[in-house]
Amino acid sequence: METRLLGTAKEVLIGADHPFCPIGERINPTNKPRLTRAIKEGNWEHLQRMARRQVRAGAKVIDINVGVPGADEAAAMRSAVRAIQEVIDVPISIDSSTIEVLLAGLEVAEGRPLVNSVPAEETYMERLLPAIKDRDAAMIGMCMKGGANMPTTVEERLDIAHTLLDQADKHGIASEDVIIDVLILPIGADHGTGLTTLQSVQQVATELGNNTSVGLSNLSFGMPDRQFLNTLMLGMCIQAGLTAAILDVIQTQIQMAISGSDMIRGLDEYCMRWIAEFRARQAKQAAKKKGAA
Repeated sequence: METRLLGTAKEVLIGADHPFCPIGERINPTNKPRLTRAIKEGNWEHLQRMARRQVRAGAKVIDINVGVPGADEAAAMRSAVRAIQEVIDVPISIDSSTIEVLLAGLEVAEGRPLVNSVPAEETYMERLLPAIKDRDAAMIGMCMKGGANMPTTVEERLDIAHTLLDQADKHGIASEDVIIDVLILPIGADHGTGLTTLQSVQQVATELGNNTSVGLSNLSFGMPDRQFLNTLMLGMCIQAGLTAAILDVIQTQIQMAISGSDMIRGLDEYCMRWIAEFRARQAKQAAKKKGAA
């Protein structure tokens, strides 16, 4: 199954037969005072720089979240989407837990964007699914229902995924345009969530055939050595069938896990990408040493 996204110029195809799709997570103001201030002040050049940096690091899609308390989030989303699409050509992911904000982003997004995300909650589905269909966008379907109760088992996640796909189909949205987020939770709160996530990814991939995604950094929240845990989990998830993830693509170890996984899965012809990235890292380190001398 293949999910097609389109930016202002660049097309991205997500699927098991394509290289892994990293979705850059850094335009999210949570615990980022400088970004929070930039959004409040309408300093869109700061967001543009963040978007460009992630694309240079290998992000194929840029996630945009402008949820700042007290701000007009819908207006901020429109401005942020317009500004960011002026400087990058890859697709964008419109990220919010508020329906009006997602709709605002869809109004101004160019190409074929990704909506992040649609939970299996009636109000969300009734309002968002028709808009996604009309806009010819793709979506991340979140394995979560309304309320505070989170699914804890593989079976619960699959049941929710079936609900999302059934409702999408009723609104004329093709199955390949629904990426299933199997909901990765902090492992510090539930030591079994890692295994449940891996099994859920595998089940969705084999039973439903849909592309899958996770918010990778959720796993390590509150834990030491977060980067190592995220990198390890990413490799294991890709092996289980994960085809996309919202993650920090700026981190070198994450970049290496993605390109290494693509190479090992036979998606890097003659290993040329792996070798080129290795040489680029060497050159960067040499330049840094020379500058410090």
